[in-house]
This record gives sequence, C-alpha cells and structure tokens, in this order.
Amino acid sequence: MTEENREDSDEKSRSRRSKNADVEAYDPACLRFSEMLAYGLGSSGRSWLDAVRKGDDHDDAGLAERARSRVEERDIRRQRNIESIFSLALTMLKSDTPQDGHVDPDWCVRFIEAASDCGDKAGQEMWAALLTLEAEESGTVPQVTFRVMSTLNRKMIRWVAILAKFRINNFLVRLSDEFFGERELTGDCILLLEEYGLLRTNRDLSKVFSSQKTDSFSTNLLYADKVVRVSHDDPAADLTLPCYRLSEAGTALVRAAGRLSRVEADLDYLLEIVKLVEAEGYTVAQADILSRASETVVAKHSPFCELRTLKR
Repeated sequence: MTEENREDSDEKSRSRRSKNADVEAYDPACLRFSEMLAYGLGSSGRSWLDAVRKGDDHDDAGLAERARSRVEERDIRRQRNIESIFSLALTMLKSDTPQDGHVDPDWCVRFIEAASDCGDKAGQEMWAALLTLEAEESGTVPQVTFRVMSTLNRKMIRWVAILAKFRINNFLVRLSDEFFGERELTGDCILLLEEYGLLRTNRDLSKVFSSQKTDSFSTNLLYADKVVRVSHDDPAADLTLPCYRLSEAGTALVRAAGRLSRVEADLDYLLEIVKLVEAEGYTVAQADILSRASETVVAKHSPFCELRTLKR
C-alpha cells in the first residue's frame, strides 16, 4: 500500500469514527444508555466504557477503585434524595390534628432505605406525603407500602392521584366502565393497578353497610369534602355497594396523593352513586365537611340537604 493510499484509508477510518460519535451523540437510545450508565456505575463508568470500546478491559485494573467510587457516589445520591424528601415533608405537616402514637424505629429505617433511591420529583413528593401521614398518625402507613411505592413510575403516580378523586375510605364505588374510562381509569388501567398491588384483585367485591341507627337505616360515607348520608325507612335494610377495594398499600398511597392536592368531591360521581342507591329505595343527603378530628371522624359539618336525580 502506497503512502497516499494509507493516508486515504486513515482519513476514511477517522471519518467513520466521527460519524459513529455523532450518531452516539444524538441517538436517543445511546443518550439514554449513557445516562443509565452514569446512574448505575457513577462517573467512573465513563472510563470503564472507554476501555470496553477500545478492547482494554481484559484485566481487573482499576476495578476496586471504580467500585469504591460507585458506592461513594451512590451513597451521596441517596443522602441527597432522602434529605429532599424530609424537606418536602416539613412543608406538608399539619399541627392542628395531632394523634397519640409512638415512633416505630423499624418503620423509619425501612422507609429511608426504600425512599432514598428515589430521585424523581413526583416520586419524592409521594414519599414525603407518606412520611407526613405517618408522622401525624402513627400506624397509618404500613410497611408493605414501601415495596409498592418503589415500583411506581410517573404514569402510575398520576393514576393513583386519579383514584384519590373517588376514594371513600378504602374503596371506590364501582360504576360503569364508560364512567371511569372517561376519567383515564380504563379497564387496562384497572388491571395494572391490581397487578401493582394498589387494588385488590377480586372484581366482584362489594361492601355491605349496616345501619348506624336502630329505628331506621342510616349510614354516613365520608367522601372528599362531603358527608354522604344514605337512609331507608326499614331499619333492617343493608346497603350493598359494588366497589373496587383498595389494598392496604393502595389506601395509604391514595391518601398520600390526596394530600398533595386538595381533593374535592366529583359531583358526577356523587350523582351516579345517588342513582345507584335510589334504585334500591334509599335516599341520599349530603353536607360539607368543615373540619375533621381524624381521617374517619368529622368534627364539624354544614346542615344536610337531600340529593335527588331527575326521573325520566
């Protein structure tokens, strides 16, 4: 090969390397891979990747140093995450409804272990809300919640926030697929929520309510900022509602999501419930919740007014 041909060949090789570098610089998959490497291996991962590309990774030279660097960067990242979560929680605490209880040290340790791996802002807000709920009322957030929360991405967190709009204690009244589908809770979404452990898997679950009075049937449902009173003249009546039951973890997470943004009653949802119970001969009245003593106890509410649907 002549000197001129060799120079041409070298120039072509440089050109190919330059084009490959450009592809890596702009190809979304390569950019994501590079970012994943940075999170997984730390800054030392760059030098390791360069060595792999050059074919120089045949021995363990520098392995121990890269491991130390990765662990140190991971611990710093986790410390930064957990401090961010505690800072967010400080802004959410309410001191007007203190509850008796004690701090469970095991809960705290496991919370920090699980939450410190979350660097996403939406996820950190959810972790902070869980921490706040437990600080305000010990035992509110079961430890199984940590496992479920650790699996949620932003899309799942958004669906949890949608569930919060329809939660009554630990369930949602099960209405038509069309009703929930229009609100992003499609059949596939419900299946995913079951798969992730937010909803219980038995689709045919219903909830039976006994009367809170003896001379007639009456029971109160606490929904968002409303007290919904369901009544019947027959004291032996039992109200049965079809429902989606939240799991323990699902209940805690939906409560946390509701804490992040004030949940107000969805009037369409309320009217659909009225239609459901009216068909069984019950009447419905509602009052505004003015203050709560706890999650399940209303301290003050407005006067009740009856709700009726228009008959066709």
